[in-house]
Amino acid sequence: MKLLFYVLASLTLLAGCGQSQEPASEAPAAPTAPTEASAPASDVIVDYVWNTAAPDMSEAQLADIVTRWNARIDAGGYQMMGANVLKPQFETEDFDLIWVLMWPSSEARETAWAHWNANQVEDWAKELDGALTYQDENVFTFKPVGGWDDNLENVPAGGTFMPNFSFCKMNEGADETTFANFRADYDAWLVEGNAAGYGYYIIEPQFEQDDADFVWLDIFSDEAAMAAGTASWTGSALEAQWNTMSTCENYAFLATAIRR
Repeated sequence: MKLLFYVLASLTLLAGCGQSQEPASEAPAAPTAPTEASAPASDVIVDYVWNTAAPDMSEAQLADIVTRWNARIDAGGYQMMGANVLKPQFETEDFDLIWVLMWPSSEARETAWAHWNANQVEDWAKELDGALTYQDENVFTFKPVGGWDDNLENVPAGGTFMPNFSFCKMNEGADETTFANFRADYDAWLVEGNAAGYGYYIIEPQFEQDDADFVWLDIFSDEAAMAAGTASWTGSALEAQWNTMSTCENYAFLATAIRR
């Protein structure tokens, strides 16, 4: 399976190579996937919000923050599809965790952010008192535009999974047709029985990013699914096809679903 999870020491590419978008309404996943392989992902849009945690914050404190945050989301009546917390499985000074927000549309996102910024953000910052912070410029929005669904978006609140992001450049001679042909071959391989506990999405940055031609997100249900996927992928003709087509930088996370 296409798992390129040997991570680097920094997250430059995940930052959009130093570029950020303007947050919605001045603003802060496991995106919900299509129900069929390679189908479009409708209007779903996903925010990845870089957060810095206090050095002494415990898991119990984070769980309490999640509970209180969910209460505020309920009170705001926001059309949020779900949320996850991603913890990097590599060393980085850019953030301690990523808060992922999943929206059914850009309109729902913008409406929610406008209300949050006008009515909740100041009180929430005071309530947290530095335990968890983010900056507007560190909100990065992506749109899922296709992929393979193995119902991994149905992970319940409190459940975990393992996302891996590949930020890729096309190698010389490769183009959109090369990519489309690879995906057709890859999806056919998954149909043959290589998709247990696995899904993938193509996600498009909604901000300027010049250093990646495409972003590929693998999601594994657990370490066993990751190990099985890696074993079947390594040394395969598809792996050789992928390596001929693209050069990628890859980032692995452990994710917890915090809202469904």
